[in-house]
Amino acid sequence: MYVRRGISARRLFHGSWPVLLGTAVWSAIVVYLNEFLGLHFISIPIAPVTVIGIAVSLYLGFKSTSAYNRWWEARQLWGGIINRSRDWGSSVFSLIYATGRELDPAVRVELIERHLAWVNALAYQLRKTSRFRRVDSGHLFGRRIAAEAQFHQTPDCYRACLSEEEAAAVEAKANIATDLLRRQGERLRALAEEGFLDSYRQVAMMGVVAACYDLQGSCERIKNTPFPRQIANFGLIFTWVFIFLLPLALVDIFESETGLHNLSIAASLEYVLVMVPFTVLISWVFYIMEKVSDSTEDPFEGAATDVPISALCRVIEIDLRQMTGDVEVPEPLEPVEGVLY
Repeated sequence: MYVRRGISARRLFHGSWPVLLGTAVWSAIVVYLNEFLGLHFISIPIAPVTVIGIAVSLYLGFKSTSAYNRWWEARQLWGGIINRSRDWGSSVFSLIYATGRELDPAVRVELIERHLAWVNALAYQLRKTSRFRRVDSGHLFGRRIAAEAQFHQTPDCYRACLSEEEAAAVEAKANIATDLLRRQGERLRALAEEGFLDSYRQVAMMGVVAACYDLQGSCERIKNTPFPRQIANFGLIFTWVFIFLLPLALVDIFESETGLHNLSIAASLEYVLVMVPFTVLISWVFYIMEKVSDSTEDPFEGAATDVPISALCRVIEIDLRQMTGDVEVPEPLEPVEGVLY
């Protein structure tokens, strides 16, 4: 997630230079064909292109809103994961007890560490490259995430919270995060059999586990359900159709203006050439509108505009480790070049 107040020019125009160059060349070709070769038939009226531009802008607005709703739902789900994690930590320290008996402190640490393993395993699974798209291209501001455990690009992010035996056991399952929650339920049942949980407290803690299952499933729904291709692809197609037609319409307008002012041939040519930067600017605006929605479709891929789940995982880890009295509490993740991952 880009967190700087302003956007640097380098990031703003990242990936845009082919569009700027291409539209400039295409506009110059149109001017050359119309003015130097006299192929005036290539120009088209501005009215239909204006109608197309309005339609494309409305379509891109709908696409951007739909993509943002996916992003915002993903952020809300991870807000829920933070809340349920704090709830779990509080329950571990306040609900597990037996009158006249002392609970081994290692049990509470085990439950906390396994929950941290679940949070990190879920983030790791969500950060895996989607089969629906290539995340190395097409994103606004680019994709600069490093292949490090702290950014959930390697399994080490959750293995650090588990013993070697348990890590090997959960990795034998198709869904690591799901199996970790199942193990939490089994541990609670064992504690109930040992007398450290009565039925009411066990149900209350299993309610937190169930809420984690629900949040995980909702995240997986967003991850595994692609943004409708008919919406995404037609938005891209319509944008390029408009960009292609734009100089063909503008050249007629600029040429008509030269006739109104009785300009000389040289001055008329210079005036028509002004169409080129205007075409580039308008095309770039529509391109960025399409790219903004395209960059927001899949919020878990690890791009600069995605939900910063690694930073949110670190927030959870700090809170829970402080509950256990751990003296080696990690620092919050800092933005990398203005991007919080």
